Amino acid sequence: MKTSPITKSIILAMTMAATFTANAQDKTMSTTDTVILQGEAGKDGKDGEDGNLNLSISNHGVKVSNKKDVYGDKSPRLQTHWGLVDLGLNFIQDQSIYGTGNALSNQYGVQEDWFDLRNGRSWNVNIYPVMVNYKVIRNKSFKLNLYSGIGLQIYNFRYKTNLTHHSDPKDRLSNDPGASFTKNKLSQNFLTVPLMVNFNHKLDKKNWLTYGFGASAGYNLNTWTKQQSKEFGTQKNHDLYNFNEFNVNVIGEIGINSLRFFASYQLTNMYKGTDLKQQPISFGIRFGQI
Repeated sequence: MKTSPITKSIILAMTMAATFTANAQDKTMSTTDTVILQGEAGKDGKDGEDGNLNLSISNHGVKVSNKKDVYGDKSPRLQTHWGLVDLGLNFIQDQSIYGTGNALSNQYGVQEDWFDLRNGRSWNVNIYPVMVNYKVIRNKSFKLNLYSGIGLQIYNFRYKTNLTHHSDPKDRLSNDPGASFTKNKLSQNFLTVPLMVNFNHKLDKKNWLTYGFGASAGYNLNTWTKQQSKEFGTQKNHDLYNFNEFNVNVIGEIGINSLRFFASYQLTNMYKGTDLKQQPISFGIRFGQI
């Protein structure tokens, strides 16, 4: 059977086109594993960014999106965040054993109820001017962050009683029943460095569940007391008294999007020695996010 010149020309053209297509595909796939096709979306532009709809075909599969970056967060892994603030309430876990076996009870008559707090007025404030975050995992639906920084941890304890800390001797405590304090406050300010691991799970298109845990170490910058009464007026005294200079805390956080809650527990004792064993517990709202 003879082949006409027209048939021969068609076969030759198809062969050349197939060869050209195969070479072009090999070249494209050798340089990238993703091909993105852009087309117009609906008139309102809701299906795409500026009215564009992107079709991505790669070794990840096929994805239609209104964003060019469809495989995760491409922002820098190391980021700086400014202005993280905690506002909460303080409580004290008192594990001291009072009575004849306690030297402070024997010498000064110290009792457990001397340390009763006005919990609604015992504020905890943590201020972190700068935090540095490293994105360990940054998928579309899950993120793992490791962050640290430096800040100020402020404890305010408002006592119900007339408890007084004395500077000489440092371990002396008293509870004058004859005084009538309208304010009896102890404040401690720590320079603190936290280290946190934070997890983020995507719940739906707009909401993320976030939670994390970590620890912080602090150095006591300032401790002071403020007492107000009719008998003695306003008295304010800056002294470390018998408190420890350093503290270590465990920290946790949980929330959805920017609404977050925190809790902290001080592992170290507030006081030097073993006669008093008290550890602050704080919880509240966290403003700012990583």
